[in-house]
Amino acid sequence: MDKLPGDYVAGFVDGEGCFALKFRRDVKHERKGKPIYFYWDIEFAIVLREDDGGIIQNIRDTLGCGKISISRKGQVRYSVNRIDDLLDKVVPFFERYRLRAKKRFDFELWTEALEILSRNQQTKTKRKGIGFAKVEWGRDDLKRLREIQEEMREFKSKRSDWKWIAQV
Repeated sequence: MDKLPGDYVAGFVDGEGCFALKFRRDVKHERKGKPIYFYWDIEFAIVLREDDGGIIQNIRDTLGCGKISISRKGQVRYSVNRIDDLLDKVVPFFERYRLRAKKRFDFELWTEALEILSRNQQTKTKRKGIGFAKVEWGRDDLKRLREIQEEMREFKSKRSDWKWIAQV
């Protein structure tokens, strides 16, 4: 277990890291009627060539959370998805070891979205009709998540529109 200096990790993430906020569409094929579900997903990730796996392991050891996977395309992926790990480990780390490039603005928006998702992760889901669910969120939270997602697009290299998302 090799821990890296915090400033090194912050610089590395400035160049190679990703703070992602996604509105996902999930079709449950195994269920009658193939119901479609939509949900918010938040993640911190780094993707590199597989031969750079050692540095990914060191970053995971430094942050103390997350998982590493290897794709069939020869890429190693480090990701943190658990909201508690993101709140308790990732955010404090990057608040202590500041990002210096434009990724810091992406991080600030992402952190706001993380707080909204954390606040609403225990909301109750009510059935409404067949295959639909209504989630009782804070009044303006869903609207703000959509705004944050749009604002974050400025800091992403791929800015294509989602074909299936309904504009609100």
